[in-house]
Amino acid sequence: MPRNEILINILSIVCNVFEAHSVVLFLPDGQHGFSLSTYFSLGDDISPKGTPLQKKSLAGIVIGKNEPLFINNMDRKGATTLGYYENREDSKVKAFMGTPLEQSLGAICLDSKRTYSFSTKDLKILSQFGKMITSMLSCIRSVDADGRKNEYFMTLKLLHDLRKRQPKWNSFLDNLLNMTAGTSGFSHSFLTVIDQRGTSFYMEGENKPILHKGDPKSMAFPLGSGLVGWVYKNNEPIFIEENNAGQAASSLLGASASTVDFMSVICLPLVFQRKTRGVLVLANEQPKRIDEDLKDFLFMVSEYLNQFLENLFLKSKLAEARTALQKVTPSKTDPVLINDN
Repeated sequence: MPRNEILINILSIVCNVFEAHSVVLFLPDGQHGFSLSTYFSLGDDISPKGTPLQKKSLAGIVIGKNEPLFINNMDRKGATTLGYYENREDSKVKAFMGTPLEQSLGAICLDSKRTYSFSTKDLKILSQFGKMITSMLSCIRSVDADGRKNEYFMTLKLLHDLRKRQPKWNSFLDNLLNMTAGTSGFSHSFLTVIDQRGTSFYMEGENKPILHKGDPKSMAFPLGSGLVGWVYKNNEPIFIEENNAGQAASSLLGASASTVDFMSVICLPLVFQRKTRGVLVLANEQPKRIDEDLKDFLFMVSEYLNQFLENLFLKSKLAEARTALQKVTPSKTDPVLINDN
């Protein structure tokens, strides 16, 4: 059963136990801090799911102070809003009760249109429901984490066999970028590589367009420009989990490139011969949590891609050496420097 369906069932039970009018659950959303995650109500005026928490509302006070709140006879003149109703539904509520969840996960709140509907005993029972929700969310996170680890493992196995199935570089790269984006949950995945002079970098491949206008493959970006350029200069990865202002997008490839607005970004250097030769980038249009399992997965992907790039680089150097040797000692047959098949 999906998580949201489980939560709705629990909230419906809470509503029946306390004979409440509405029961709401606020959880972290990674963007606004906390937002309305789900609810069960006998009315139709609850705010839409995803509505950001109002810090000065009753629900906001419960989370902000991390303490239970119990109001049994509400005087609505100048009263604080509940924080989850629309169309002045607040004015009809006469009693409110809310308790924070453990581990700072949010709060569960409920209300009634009858005064003196709740008691201090009810508040203790509500806190028990809160603990049950916290435990359930922890179990779901654990199951989800195990599922993600298994998905990471399966993708790495497929990538290991990909070179045999797709020996051509362009096909190999297209498949790798699509698989990496799909498994990581990021909307965009692309690879940039440095030019032979080491003065700029360019786009080698992308799973979907990142520029508003123009083809990035036809553009050269000065080394050091944007977040990607910083990675080339410093040989260090970049992890941006959340960027509400969208600043990561404006500086991803430098000021000359107008990209899609990204909220989360990962840039991983591909280093061989002590120099960053390429940067693998994942970017997401919504805030994205970056945990250690995801980092481990992407580091292994980058290492595998790094080996492929290093082989191509060495083959290119061998071809250059063969051409130079032919010019010095021309012969009817090509000199064999090393078997690079």
